[in-house]
Amino acid sequence: MNSTIARQEGAILVTTLIILLLLTVLATSSFQSSTMQEKMAAASAQHSIVFQTAESAVEDILNDDANFANASLTSATLDITPGFTATTLATASGTIRQRDLTNIQNGYSIVQNSGFVAYVFEVTGRGRMQRDSTIVSESNVAQGIQWVAPR
Repeated sequence: MNSTIARQEGAILVTTLIILLLLTVLATSSFQSSTMQEKMAAASAQHSIVFQTAESAVEDILNDDANFANASLTSATLDITPGFTATTLATASGTIRQRDLTNIQNGYSIVQNSGFVAYVFEVTGRGRMQRDSTIVSESNVAQGIQWVAPR
């Protein structure tokens, strides 16, 4: 009977080591998965902040009539610094440019050839998040607009 016990003493050690190895692999895999999910959630939150900053820049440019008046006087793209303060993480900028000057199309309540013209503008808002010199996230939002005015 002593010879049977002597042969089985090493089997328990090997079995325990295999179970420990499997538990270690499972724990490492779970840790890597949760770390990856945390990085993806942070990236999604950063992109959302930057997108909202770009949207706010477009809205800020659209809400100031002087931007349209200045853009209609030049054929160049005008860089505009939005009047709102972005978050400490993100910066905002924007541009406005006159794309076209067209006669009013049929279907408008103002009849064509009535002395009015439609200015077509393109407004672009940009949001950017940086750490040091590395761009973490960036978003651009563009919107077209027509402004009807007398000739």
